[in-house]
Amino acid sequence: MLKEQYLRDPLPFGKPSKSFHIPGFAKRYGLFVLVIASFLFTMTVPIVMFLSKPNYEVRALMRIEPVIPSLITTSEDPSIITYYQDYANTQAKRMMGFEVLKKTVEKLTPDQKASILPANLPADKCADILPFIVKVNPVPGTHLIELTASSPKKAGLAPLLNHLMAVFLNKVRNANEMQDNERLVYLRNERQLLSTQITTLENQLNILTKDISTANYTEDNNLARKKTEVLQTLSINAYSDRVSSEKNYSEVEKAVKAIAALSLNPMVEELVMNDQSLHFTSSWTYQQQQQLRATTDGLTVNNPDRIYVEDRMKAMRNYEKKLQNEVRSAAKTIVYGKRDYENQKNLLDAKSKSEKAKKTENEIQQELEKSRAEAVRVSLGLHIGESLSARLKHSRDLLDRVDTRIHELEVEGKAPLRISVESAAREPDRPKGSNTQKLLMGFFAFAFGSVGGVFLFFDFFDNRIRRPEEIRQALGYPPVEPIAKVPPGIPFHQLLMSSPDEPAATAISSLAVRFDLEKKKNNARVLLFSGVDREVGATTLGFNCAQALARISSRVLFIEGDLEKPVLGKLTGISSDKPGLGDFLRETAPLSDYIVSSREYMVDILYAGKNSEQIVPRHRITAMIDQVRSEYDFVCIDCPPVLESDMTEYMALFADIVALISQGESTMYKDLRRAAERLIRLDVPAIAPVLNWGGNKRVVTIDKLLANPPGFLKEINTKNLEEFVRNLPPATDLIKKLNWIISGLNERVKKMLGSSGKKKAKKSKSKDK
Repeated sequence: MLKEQYLRDPLPFGKPSKSFHIPGFAKRYGLFVLVIASFLFTMTVPIVMFLSKPNYEVRALMRIEPVIPSLITTSEDPSIITYYQDYANTQAKRMMGFEVLKKTVEKLTPDQKASILPANLPADKCADILPFIVKVNPVPGTHLIELTASSPKKAGLAPLLNHLMAVFLNKVRNANEMQDNERLVYLRNERQLLSTQITTLENQLNILTKDISTANYTEDNNLARKKTEVLQTLSINAYSDRVSSEKNYSEVEKAVKAIAALSLNPMVEELVMNDQSLHFTSSWTYQQQQQLRATTDGLTVNNPDRIYVEDRMKAMRNYEKKLQNEVRSAAKTIVYGKRDYENQKNLLDAKSKSEKAKKTENEIQQELEKSRAEAVRVSLGLHIGESLSARLKHSRDLLDRVDTRIHELEVEGKAPLRISVESAAREPDRPKGSNTQKLLMGFFAFAFGSVGGVFLFFDFFDNRIRRPEEIRQALGYPPVEPIAKVPPGIPFHQLLMSSPDEPAATAISSLAVRFDLEKKKNNARVLLFSGVDREVGATTLGFNCAQALARISSRVLFIEGDLEKPVLGKLTGISSDKPGLGDFLRETAPLSDYIVSSREYMVDILYAGKNSEQIVPRHRITAMIDQVRSEYDFVCIDCPPVLESDMTEYMALFADIVALISQGESTMYKDLRRAAERLIRLDVPAIAPVLNWGGNKRVVTIDKLLANPPGFLKEINTKNLEEFVRNLPPATDLIKKLNWIISGLNERVKKMLGSSGKKKAKKSKSKDK
């Protein structure tokens, strides 16, 4: 059973096209191919005898040296051992090239050419014919190439091969020389280019050497870099000195400010105290005062002398004080002036050193920048010089190698060839044989190939189903047991009653058992029988299955749903005017009025009814199916092909199982897939594919077997060929007739050969006389 699929592809496991079955082809057409091809081959035997001629053959050998000695160089491997076979095959193909064959024909004399080829045929046309006469093949296990030439005439064969070898050797020699000449021209041009390039590089290096003052392009010779390193050290030292002097200047400024804030009065007082003049004046003033004070003893305060003395003493003290202040002022001026002088001097010295260090650093920095720029320029020059030197060395090396290679090629151009003539061809003394065997093989292949090809073409495009395996390929599931063909004397609709032991009856009973099993498992009661196309035995097969189900279940109804071409009434002997399904659908009477109970077949039958051109309504079908489903154990419905009738599609909506019937050697593979796809898209619960070998076998023409036949096939009438094949006599009679024809032809050939021998004997006797 083929269950419903929920995949997008209705037949996901089937194949869209039928596979070619070789054993089946041999079984069906092998005898026909053998008989027809044998007949054609036999008819061609006299032609072979007439065309057969003696064959002369000459041979020549050429030797290929796997290793050739080198003259002065080993730059190229002179050995071809690793690829000797490929080299030999290549030379054999080259030897049969068009230009070689054309030049060979041109070297033949007119007599030599006329004995092998048409005398008036141009050389290029003769070159196209020579591959049929001359064969060139390497001899396995040797270093030889064998050349063979065969012809009905012996004259000219040996010169042909000898000229062919000479032309080929000349071609190889010219090719080697041309190859060496091309190499030499290329190498000489390269040498000239390298010489020019070397001169240019040398000039560039000379200019660069003058610019950077060195010819040794390494960084150790960069004097600017060394100067830069020294200046860098000086710059660091200058920077250190500048920083130190600036720091010292700042400290001196701070010290000057701090010292300026200090008071020098103690030092001034010290100078005042240590002043001798002031000390002398103080001593003298003290003595004078003491003397003057002594003169005032006893004098009153208001005594004029005393007042005079006291005024004098006061003037002396004021003078001392004035002198002391003058000394103090002078000392202060000297001490402070000296301090200011020392401070200014120290400040000027520190500032001078700072400015000098800064100026020195700037000068060194400027020189350093110049030195760095020069070092970079020289480094770039050294880098360029190094690159130019490497290029110069490389160019000189290439020039040396090119010079060496030119010398080697000039010497190797005189080396011997790898290919040589081992043995020349000689004119044959007697014929090698005849072309009879080749002609027989050719005509045999043509006869069997053409006939076999026709039948193979027919069978390849034959889309009819011939095996149960092809149903499995089409649907992805195997069919039920095939229904065998019934002997001619047994009516197929009465098969179960008259011949229950026939294989077809057994297969139908087995199908009924499987339907009963489906009923027990899935309550499948409504069975629809439909053929892929017409005349596949769907009606009789469904009627027999209903009879087989009647043996299992008590109540079975068979409905004839083919309203257009009903045949069940003729088979059972019922009048065609008997009302049935069509009348029930068009009228309103109950279904029981149209059902006929058959005791002979043990089933109830609802015939198709009267054939009417009126449109059959379908609104009562649903109620009818519900009614018979509840009243009967099984309901078997016979419907026309699903690809031809929409009534079948509508009925399939109510069926539990659809028996899709194919006719062996009649139903098309693609039609089966189309019918199954249509049923699957109708959501049929289950499909039972059935292969029926009964029914009327239809003859299909070639153009109907092609899905899209080419235009020229439509113009070919294949009916005559099919009629010829069908009207062929039995194989034994045909073989006897062919044997008789062949024996007669052999006798005629013998007579012809005997008469020709007698004529040759008479001619030889007349020449002797």
